[in-house]
Amino acid sequence: MLKATEEPIEQAYGLALLDLDGVVYRGNDPVDYASESITKAQQAGMTVEYTTNNSSRYQQTVADQLRGFGLEVEPWQIITSSVVAARMVARAVPKGAKVFMVGAGHLHEELEKQGLTVVDRVEDNPVAVVQGWYPEVTWNEFANASFAVERGAQYFVTNRDLTIPRELGIAPGSGAMVQAVITATGVEPVASAGKPESAMYDEARLLASHDGATLVPKERCLAIGDRLDTDIEAGNRGGYDSLVVLTGVADPKQLMLAAPHLRPTYIARDLRDLHQTMPAPHSVSTTQWQCENATAELVGDEVRVSDVQDINALRAACALLWNLVDNENVDTENLRLPDFKL
Repeated sequence: MLKATEEPIEQAYGLALLDLDGVVYRGNDPVDYASESITKAQQAGMTVEYTTNNSSRYQQTVADQLRGFGLEVEPWQIITSSVVAARMVARAVPKGAKVFMVGAGHLHEELEKQGLTVVDRVEDNPVAVVQGWYPEVTWNEFANASFAVERGAQYFVTNRDLTIPRELGIAPGSGAMVQAVITATGVEPVASAGKPESAMYDEARLLASHDGATLVPKERCLAIGDRLDTDIEAGNRGGYDSLVVLTGVADPKQLMLAAPHLRPTYIARDLRDLHQTMPAPHSVSTTQWQCENATAELVGDEVRVSDVQDINALRAACALLWNLVDNENVDTENLRLPDFKL
């Protein structure tokens, strides 16, 4: 169930693990209120790191984009799936080991930073394969990755997102290309660096303790995102509290019908809620829940709320429906849900 805080989120948590697309920006455009809210949270003492499944963009490139929105950002604060994948591989193989890579220059650079030797021939007998995504990927790279895996190389991937949004529509993502190697070899990856796996949050937490800084306790870390099936699920898998914002993919209906592994700890309209305390819904009866002055109630086959423009009404509706599904065995398929206008 949703939690409450006695102090603003920016004070209740020491480290924010922020997703980028849909939370901080949409493509080249900043999300409303995001930059000023992040700045204010940092001024309140919150450390911010930015987590992304993208494996092709350099940390400096992303940092420069965020600076263009008025944020103060250092490259180390950008945690890409290439950064995470390289660190994962380095822990799994000997120092200096040969690694075959499918990916862009950023992945190559991160592997070398970890003291690994990147090779481009299967004949060099790599002990690991790391597969990322980039637009210029070729069939020969898939074939060589498959050959190396068939010969016993450990198989790592940057993420398993099946699709990726592009200017002209939806295109095959890294996960679709990973599936090609799995189909050829019958071998599943040892690990994936990207969300919904929790490795990205774990590595971000470690990287935040650079230069001798104290490791932030997990209970003081907050995963923030706009997707339930990546950002929020990764938090739940890793034991992190999470906050979903309604500035990207997630919508009220998704939240009300979310399965347990996709449910966030907090629901926010946007990042301005970092400066607010979070109220928790409470049960009035089996069929009615309340969050502050807002209510949600099951009447027949309809869920009614006090105000479809009130974020607290959505919090109450989520609590009502999650409780009905989990404890009352209510089938939500035929329920009429409120049409929120948030």
